[in-house]
Amino acid sequence: MKCPNCGYEITEGYLYCEKCGMEIQIVPVFEPEIENSITETLSTVAEEIEGNNSLKEEKEPENGGVSREPVSTGSGNGRKKKSGASRGGWGKGCLLPSLTTFIAVTIAAAFAAVYLYHRYSVNYQIERARYYAQMKDYEKAVEYLENARELKADSPEIVLMESNYYYHMGDKQAAANLLNGLIERGRLTEEDKAKAYESLITIYDEESRYEEINALLKNSGDDSIINHYQQYMAMAPEFGYISGSYDEVITLKISANTTGNIYYTLDGSEPDTTSQVYTAPLFLETGEYQVAAVFVNEYGIKSETARNWYVINLTAPEPPELLLYSGEYHQPTKIEVIVPEGGTVYYTMDGSNPSADSLKYTEPVAMPLGRTNFKFVTISDEGVASDVVSRSFNFTLETDVTVQSAVNSVMTALYNREVLTDLQGHSPGIMGKYVFKYNTIVEIPDLGYYYILNEYIESETGVQTKTEHLYAVEVYTGAPNRLIFDENGQAGLISLQ
Repeated sequence: MKCPNCGYEITEGYLYCEKCGMEIQIVPVFEPEIENSITETLSTVAEEIEGNNSLKEEKEPENGGVSREPVSTGSGNGRKKKSGASRGGWGKGCLLPSLTTFIAVTIAAAFAAVYLYHRYSVNYQIERARYYAQMKDYEKAVEYLENARELKADSPEIVLMESNYYYHMGDKQAAANLLNGLIERGRLTEEDKAKAYESLITIYDEESRYEEINALLKNSGDDSIINHYQQYMAMAPEFGYISGSYDEVITLKISANTTGNIYYTLDGSEPDTTSQVYTAPLFLETGEYQVAAVFVNEYGIKSETARNWYVINLTAPEPPELLLYSGEYHQPTKIEVIVPEGGTVYYTMDGSNPSADSLKYTEPVAMPLGRTNFKFVTISDEGVASDVVSRSFNFTLETDVTVQSAVNSVMTALYNREVLTDLQGHSPGIMGKYVFKYNTIVEIPDLGYYYILNEYIESETGVQTKTEHLYAVEVYTGAPNRLIFDENGQAGLISLQ
């Protein structure tokens, strides 16, 4: 059958067009007044039958005085015979009530068939429910679906429709109860199951019932459903390494199934929202760790606690070897270190313990003026640190040229060359002023020892920006120079005097 409105092919058994929604009236719409009509029709037929019989009785005595009783012929056998007129009158009178009764029974049977179809047809109940739903009369629609459920209680289509109508009525709990019952019964097609979960989760989400969503999904046992709605779930965190003993440093990653926060502890205690928040992989060095982690998703749902145990057994590398001892020094000296194989050396000059974030040793270090406290450490490729080696140096020069006098010598030379407008470092080419700071003392082959100064531009707010210019001042004479390097990296001097 095709829809008379749009021509779409109607699915067999459907009483509405799936494309345009037009209702298909196959049988007359039955309402309670049909029962009254049946009663009235049967009553009318009965009255007609009684009326005809009464009329016949009234007319027969007037028909030429013919008696109803058979008339004797007077024959010797004593039998009574009916006259021809008498036989003909009886047959005609009998036909009318028989025909009337037949018509009455037929009409009654027709109405009864319609009544039975309307009362016991699932399709009819669904059709009427859809009709009233289109009219926004959801209570009436639910009544018809209740009738349909009595006739076909296990139909997912009916349950889904009824829950939808309860939802539109504002009775979300009734809708949720129907959907939960449908899911618990099981035996659903993948399509019906997806619809049931979608509708139920929509209701729970609108009412912020996130714990119930989490429990619903966990109990579903369906990976496709869980994956589709995993943003509502708080699965236990997963660790990048299984529990066990390792002979290397572990960079432990902890992951969760969706967005939220992971909280962890390293001593086996129960983590909660006051524990350390996981933001980057954990660096596990030598030792024993009991890592416990819990995940809290963006809806506030807390997962079960995940736990792993790790034992890290690593061999510490050899410490760096220094070729220089602590003491007093009066000439520029390089601090040289022998780096152990399979490791990298890091150092500090202020007495703090070095780490992989400290200065990396790549070549001999010029000993700074004054007293310094060097500390060196070797860190292996696995991230294990050696023992720390310390050295203290006090470097002084037997010269009258101090660092401050070297700075003054450079500023005076630049002022004489009109690079600076005063001895405070101002220059017409910049905003702010020039500042010169001591860097180190170096020995320039065949030229001697020099203070090396860095040049900075200091803004009016005090921010200093380093330039590319370097200055070298001879440590004994105080002669100022520009320090330059050729293409081979060899140092050279340009006198400023």
